[in-house]
Amino acid sequence: MKLILLRHGQTEWNIALKMQGWRDSKLTSTARKALNKLPEKKIVCDVIYSSDLGRAMATARIVANKNGAHILIDKRLRERDFGVLSGLKKNSNKVPANYWLAYQQRYQQQVTQVPNIESEHDFEQRITAFICHLEQRHHGQTVLLVSHGEWLRAVVNINAGLESWHLGEGVVDNGIPYCIEVKPELYRAIGVIK
Repeated sequence: MKLILLRHGQTEWNIALKMQGWRDSKLTSTARKALNKLPEKKIVCDVIYSSDLGRAMATARIVANKNGAHILIDKRLRERDFGVLSGLKKNSNKVPANYWLAYQQRYQQQVTQVPNIESEHDFEQRITAFICHLEQRHHGQTVLLVSHGEWLRAVVNINAGLESWHLGEGVVDNGIPYCIEVKPELYRAIGVIK
């Protein structure tokens, strides 16, 4: 199965450097224009799956209008829940500084001290369960996934045999398609795909 990974278009909160997590922000007009100019050959797929968050669904609708693919919404494609950091400007003094330090070190170690943050284990299980679902339902097809920066970084890491929380190739840019071939054996190693 081939995946086309697409991070939602740039949002107002991306510009303001605010943590979105499960909260939402509208796409910028610049993002909408850029998505409308995506070359169709880069987004040819059998089906589109989108996170249920507004910024991802808006992105998916723009792409679907270009290529005519059907959109399926799945909340397992949501961004990682950043707990008390969600909705705050990065490094805001509304929370203790050690919460931001823990977030900034998330590529070196798992974040446990930020209240209500989605654990790395739960985040990884959500991602791998979704990929298992896709592999069973769309084996041999091309699937476009419209999701979020940390989600896409984690799936690329898992697919490369890295820890999901590792920096890996980093967070993909907003609105730029990125293709990977799913390696089911790596998900089997995690114990998700049988």
